[in-house]
Amino acid sequence: MSKKLLLLSTLALSAIACGNDNPDAIGAGGNSGSASGNGGMYISTSPSGSGSNGGGGVSGTGTTGDLNFVIRDFKVYDPSNSKTTNPDFENVPSTPSPTSLGWVDPDIVNEQLGEDHKPTYKNASGKTLTTHGKDAFDQWFRNVEGMNITQSIPVTLTKSSDGAYVYDSKSSGALNKDGMFFPIDDGTQYATKFGNQGSKDANGRSHNFSFTLELHTVFTYQGGENFFFRGDDDVFVYINNKLVINLGGIHGTQEQNVAIDSLGLTKGSTYNLDFFYTERHVVASDLLITTGLELSNNGDIPIL
Repeated sequence: MSKKLLLLSTLALSAIACGNDNPDAIGAGGNSGSASGNGGMYISTSPSGSGSNGGGGVSGTGTTGDLNFVIRDFKVYDPSNSKTTNPDFENVPSTPSPTSLGWVDPDIVNEQLGEDHKPTYKNASGKTLTTHGKDAFDQWFRNVEGMNITQSIPVTLTKSSDGAYVYDSKSSGALNKDGMFFPIDDGTQYATKFGNQGSKDANGRSHNFSFTLELHTVFTYQGGENFFFRGDDDVFVYINNKLVINLGGIHGTQEQNVAIDSLGLTKGSTYNLDFFYTERHVVASDLLITTGLELSNNGDIPIL
């Protein structure tokens, strides 16, 4: 993991899931989780506190920095079992060969966030380099009984001495395993009944790969903030419902920085920041958040 590059008003998230700079690494693919079908839940777990209504027409719920990661666990793809396994997970392309980064796939999602607060598939009637059509993609961030298991995991961004809010999976306890971000491994608090499925990291240690992460937050724009991401696999970040970071694909480490001042927002108004991440291929996973934005859960969005 590289050193933190950004100071206050920077958000960095490193999620190294494919095996750092080793896109050729290919592998297979406790307590029971909560399977969900068509029912829903809300990401906020704290009834206290609220953000102001503003440009995005959204409200925050809970204490600043106390957020919820909604994680969905998937089984490793099995072509003989298409009803309960998704072809987008642990199923890298046979051709073409990966580049030095892996399989970069920027044409997965549309620029506008969907009306249900989910990314929408760009090629509704086709496929992309690393995805297998709209039906498979639509399962990534939705509860599908038998296909995935949903966990809502509280995460605290701790305020540092320089005023930044920080979450670092290398040192943040319960969601850390072998110094990496494996929140649903066998034997951990949030393990699912799908289990580690034989998937291993670069050192041969067993982990539960093949999951997605969904995070809905709000912030009040003050001016001067940045949003920086570095990591992999797919990351789609929307601010005010518009795509500002698009790192689609099964790939090695990538990074992108967004100057919030460039988005045409109104100072003092509140906007939504929606973050979507997938871990679709071995062999590692790390998560780092450092931000000067005072993020809180978006209490207006149900998780379905």
